[in-house]
Amino acid sequence: MKKVYQNHPRRLRLQLLRPLAITFLILWVGTMMLITNNRVDEIATRVRMNMGSAQSRMDEFYNEFYERNLENNLGVEAKHIMSHFLSSLSLGQVSEMDGGMSFVMRVKEGYAESQLSWGWGYIEGPEVGQRWILTLDEGLDDQGQLDLAQWITHNREGWGYTFNNETSSAQGEEVFARVTGIERPGYEILVQRIEIFSNEDTVETMVETAAEGPGQTWDFAFLRVQSVLLPPFGGNGKDGPINMERRLSSFREAQDILHKEMESPGQWVGDRDTFVSRSSDDQGVLRGVSAHVDFLPAALKEERGLYLSSAALTIFVLVILSAKLSKEVSLPVEELSRNVKDGRSLVDGPIEELNTLGVAFEQAKKRVEEELERERSFTRSAAHELKTPLAILRAHAESAKENIAPLKREGYLDVVLEECDNMANLVGSLLDLSRLESGLSLSMEEVDLAALIREVWFSLNLHVEKKNIKLQWALEEGHFRGDPKNLHKIVSNLASNAIAHTPQGETIKVSLYSTKDQVIIAVDNEGMNIAEEHLEKIWTPFYRVDASRNREDGGTGLGLAIVRAAVQAQGGTCSVKNREGGVCFQIALPKSIRS
Repeated sequence: MKKVYQNHPRRLRLQLLRPLAITFLILWVGTMMLITNNRVDEIATRVRMNMGSAQSRMDEFYNEFYERNLENNLGVEAKHIMSHFLSSLSLGQVSEMDGGMSFVMRVKEGYAESQLSWGWGYIEGPEVGQRWILTLDEGLDDQGQLDLAQWITHNREGWGYTFNNETSSAQGEEVFARVTGIERPGYEILVQRIEIFSNEDTVETMVETAAEGPGQTWDFAFLRVQSVLLPPFGGNGKDGPINMERRLSSFREAQDILHKEMESPGQWVGDRDTFVSRSSDDQGVLRGVSAHVDFLPAALKEERGLYLSSAALTIFVLVILSAKLSKEVSLPVEELSRNVKDGRSLVDGPIEELNTLGVAFEQAKKRVEEELERERSFTRSAAHELKTPLAILRAHAESAKENIAPLKREGYLDVVLEECDNMANLVGSLLDLSRLESGLSLSMEEVDLAALIREVWFSLNLHVEKKNIKLQWALEEGHFRGDPKNLHKIVSNLASNAIAHTPQGETIKVSLYSTKDQVIIAVDNEGMNIAEEHLEKIWTPFYRVDASRNREDGGTGLGLAIVRAAVQAQGGTCSVKNREGGVCFQIALPKSIRS
């Protein structure tokens, strides 16, 4: 009997461990699937944003470089230079995801298209004499592209391979890069072979293509060759992670889809992994951009650290919890067995406690998950709001560095200053909201609320007059005990919101009155109604009802959130309701604050 009793707890612990392990595995897999799906959506969003940014850069290349090259009578050479610009633009767009982005632009001399591999060089030295364009893609199959990318990776000192005989000459060597190929109009060479010669009569072949035809030979003092398949180049000289085969496949897929779309617009049916965009202007310039990313592998690549760490943590927690839980559960079961033998039943005791513990744990976990989700949502929204002005700043700062007209550069700098102000306003609003939500103590004093409301609206009189808005007043006089700064935030943000969303020449009615238990501030503006499903959500930070209520109206998306936090800090409530031809916002403060 004693042996059977000793074996029983071990079987029970094993039975407890098995469902615990399965439960943890399901939870871990389910959580990782949700995180991975969210990461896929984020990557897709980044790809779309990169495509939009790239299209803008294409326009800049055309307007600032291609047309200028035509004015300088470069002709076909201008198209070749544009192809190089497009090829350079594809670098880094989706490379961290092992994806590919392809560009095509129809110009006067034909189609300028981004390349997988490309290069250029000068026979006499860097930036000396004629610049020759090196075309490689036509003679390279997929394996050739991979071999060239591997060669560049092993021999580069930056984002591509650069040959410069001035450096070697300074070291007492006479070296040159010999290009064998077929000359084409516009100083283009269809490359058949590139070799690097040294003064020791050693020759290293960089690439040999399948291009056919009678070739010529040129000896270059300066040469630059690049490929979109190269891994990121770290500051420490080490290459970053890369799957060249996947990136090559993604570029080919993007290139193929773009060709189909350019030939037969609207015939291609998109999928989740590929995006394509095609546009043209009044001058007949046709632009196309496509991107292909295997989103699932890209998401798995970005989240692999999280998978490993969370799996290790899950196993660790599982081992500790199962050991402790099996011990805690087996002892009450053994005690219950002994009591049953004696004719006594204590089933309600241990089972109820375990159930209660489980319920409490689930409730706590749910609260934590909800809080974490709110924090994640807020962080994502704040990052998104900051990302747009940062992108604008970078784009205009880069443009300002170019050799452009002073008047145009001044315009770019004005945009930079404006975006800096927008970011400062956003950060200030975030700080205000954070202070209010953290329970910052209020400085209560006697406040003439009617006078405060008039003062706030008077400070906004310029905006009111600009939109020819008519103001109606219904203010009950009286002093209240409250925090003046807090009340000022409430009134100011309500006023700004009403002015922003009131059409030209319409009316805003501002009211202040008291009921039995509350003091009411109401702002009633004429304009569009808000859909019922959005009414309770408009107090949420960064929540936008539709395109008419967004950053372009001049706001940060935090005004109403600050109003709610400020009102709640004084024990009040916020509400909004539609009426025929307008919207009414109401703030209710406890009447106990009235003096």
